[in-house]
Amino acid sequence: MKSSPQVTVPRCELPLPTGCRWRRRCAAGVLLIAQFGWLGSISYGQPQGYPVTYTQAPPPVQPTTPSPLPAPTRLPPAGQATSPDSGPFEILPTPNATKVPQRLPGVDDFQNHRPLQAPAAPMQNPPAAPSSPLGDPIPRIPQWDLLESNPNRLDLPPAGPAMPFTPPFPSGPSVPAAPSPQQSNDPLFQPTPSHSPVQPKAPADTSHAQQPAPNPADPLELFSCPLPEWNDFSPTPLPMGSEFYDPSAQQYVYDAKYDVPTQRPLIEWGIPFYAPGMMPRGGTLFGETNLLHPAFYMYGDYRIGASTGRNAGGRIDNVAHRLNLDLDLRLTATERFHAFIGPLNQATQFSQFRLEDGSVEYDSFVNLNPVTGFFEGDIGAMLGGLDGTPSPFEMPVALGLVPLLFQNGVWMEDAVTAAAITIPAKHSVLLDWSNFDITGFAVADQLNSPAFGADNHAAQALGIAAFIDAYDGYIETGYAYLNDRDDLGRSYHNLTASYTRRYFQRINNSLRIIINTGQDLDKSQRTADGGLFLIENSLVTSSPMRIVPYLNLFYGWDRPQSVARAAVSGGILRNVGINFDPDGLNGQPTLDASANDTYGGTVGVDLLGADLDRQWILEMAYLGVHGSPTGRIAKGDQVGFATRYQFPISYRTLIRFDAMYGIRRADTDIYGTRMEWRWKF
Repeated sequence: MKSSPQVTVPRCELPLPTGCRWRRRCAAGVLLIAQFGWLGSISYGQPQGYPVTYTQAPPPVQPTTPSPLPAPTRLPPAGQATSPDSGPFEILPTPNATKVPQRLPGVDDFQNHRPLQAPAAPMQNPPAAPSSPLGDPIPRIPQWDLLESNPNRLDLPPAGPAMPFTPPFPSGPSVPAAPSPQQSNDPLFQPTPSHSPVQPKAPADTSHAQQPAPNPADPLELFSCPLPEWNDFSPTPLPMGSEFYDPSAQQYVYDAKYDVPTQRPLIEWGIPFYAPGMMPRGGTLFGETNLLHPAFYMYGDYRIGASTGRNAGGRIDNVAHRLNLDLDLRLTATERFHAFIGPLNQATQFSQFRLEDGSVEYDSFVNLNPVTGFFEGDIGAMLGGLDGTPSPFEMPVALGLVPLLFQNGVWMEDAVTAAAITIPAKHSVLLDWSNFDITGFAVADQLNSPAFGADNHAAQALGIAAFIDAYDGYIETGYAYLNDRDDLGRSYHNLTASYTRRYFQRINNSLRIIINTGQDLDKSQRTADGGLFLIENSLVTSSPMRIVPYLNLFYGWDRPQSVARAAVSGGILRNVGINFDPDGLNGQPTLDASANDTYGGTVGVDLLGADLDRQWILEMAYLGVHGSPTGRIAKGDQVGFATRYQFPISYRTLIRFDAMYGIRRADTDIYGTRMEWRWKF
């Protein structure tokens, strides 16, 4: 029984774009070439471009008078017998021929921008050497039939006319091909072992001697290329399945769209807020390239909640409410004035009905002073408008009572009288940074920080923050110098760095550190020194959008401080978990969030509904103490249990429930439950 012929095809050596981006297209191209070239010896005139050599025994065979080209046909189905008498292909004896240079159909024509030439007429009954047997049928590989049977895969072009066939490999027993000491210079094909004593003169090439033998059952494996090392500046890899085209999937992107009801701003003057359709042409007050589209919006939310329990200050039994109003005056696509006010609260004191000693009292707080009020725009767009040219660069800027938030509010979360400017969207080949932004800020007043007591006029700050996409992750770093305007020795340096990335496709991890140093005071009198180390982790489950387990750890020493932190924002450990997160309304109890000589962590799970329309959080927290108790807020170890559940009633309202119980060693336990209704407008 004759064994199956062995296919000996080297790995892809055709010069390709960097990173073998077109690996699959290379394979498809070689399959196409095989369909044309492996069906016989074809002459396309003078050799040009890449030569394809077939080494066979002399002497040359002279073709006879050509006959008309037969009708186009395709390869026979897998398993169908193919013989010289039956089947769609004419199988001819293997002729004795010398090396005939050929050029690749399509490759050279593409490079030289000319149409593909018609193949030469086939030879009619060429004489065969007495010892030369008939050629074997064209070998079939099952994956090729799959390529033709899959309706979503791009079809191979129709096969050409029948041509004389020379087997690309000899028949007979399967014997692994021995490496030839002389190799062809052909960049795509290497010659198979020849029976001819005449070999092409070429230097020896043993660079691929150690490559594993390709799998002949997988046509893509035959032409696989080694993957290079990727970095942030590598070409975009070819997506898997990009050789498929599914028109239904492309149309579904548009057919599946539907209107989503949303709440419109309470006041909406001028250009509507994210309205459909084309915008009208704007005015040219700020230039032809920075058109004026004036609009004014007022939006925000109203919150009312009821709570009962006990926090660090004592009993809480209240029904409190607050109103958040955002006022937005838009001028152009990049320039606007914005303000935020909370007319029903003074910092952490909210208008409320309070139950105390069996009587109900109402505390009213009216405050129309803006919490924030600033101008923001883009310097490049403004200069381009004045000059009548497109924006020459991008440089966002903000001036006024500006809310500054860095590292999710860990390093800074406050509205300060300041100026901030950003250099966005840069990259560095030298440092291997694919993208980075740099923001500089100068704070003149309204800086809230426990390092300077309750006086928000006592400090100024000058700092810089950077945001970097590099090294398979995301880096945030910053430095700020805080100046004590009262010269009480409280000036200090505040430094931070963080690194966020995903490991093993399963663990999301963030490492953060904050360092305070430089206060010219006795150690026992310092208000900002030491540091905080945070480790934040979440697990990617089989339902990554709905089930999110998390584990957050922290270690604080001495008295670490954020650059600035509004009182309503809570402590520096706010993001560690809901056991440390204030509700910003009723005074719900929390564990000590100062990180003052404490360590610990939280473990919990965040559960979202099937339609992402509701949320349930379950969490347990532990806080331990270390160091000297002098000046430390926590008197002993603390353990907390908390849960939160919220869901929307409509697209503009939601209900939220919170419950918490904290066990505090050497102190009174804390606990509380609350319910909140929120209306967005």
